[in-house]
Amino acid sequence: MKNINLKKITIKDLAKIIGTQLSKHGVEVVLVGGACVSIYSENKYISYDLDFITYESNKKIKTALKEIGFEYDKKKYYIHSDCEYFLEFLAPPIAIGNQPIQNFNTISSDLGSIKILTPTDCIKDRLAAYIHWDDKESLEQAIMVAKVQKIDVNKIKKWAQEEFNGEKIKDFVEKLSI
Repeated sequence: MKNINLKKITIKDLAKIIGTQLSKHGVEVVLVGGACVSIYSENKYISYDLDFITYESNKKIKTALKEIGFEYDKKKYYIHSDCEYFLEFLAPPIAIGNQPIQNFNTISSDLGSIKILTPTDCIKDRLAAYIHWDDKESLEQAIMVAKVQKIDVNKIKKWAQEEFNGEKIKDFVEKLSI
């Protein structure tokens, strides 16, 4: 991480650095949540936290991240004094509703690489929040991603039908076609 200005780093670049650093220590992670929305919407939505899912222990994560200046804040986040983003590690499994997720994208550059939800699964994740908690911001985030990324609307409809009887998915489909 030499010569990288964490004060000006993008969430996408930070995710790649973190993914690579953890991988060096045998920690496999997948990026989920709002950071995926930021990346896939080309920062039309801004998230300041990076949520990772892993099966590894917090001890291994702490050791790997300490090497690059991230400290555990004793609550649930890893923070760096020069970085506006914070990191959180969530318990597995990787699932959206009752559907386990097994296929991911990998984004890479000279800074490293990170496994990330696919755009279609990112949208399903946001729609789950909209459907479960009537979180309208999550619906807007799903639309942001759908307008920028290639997605499989039929997979989203099928998933919604299986998970929720498909009723509220109509809001997404209608807004998408505007």
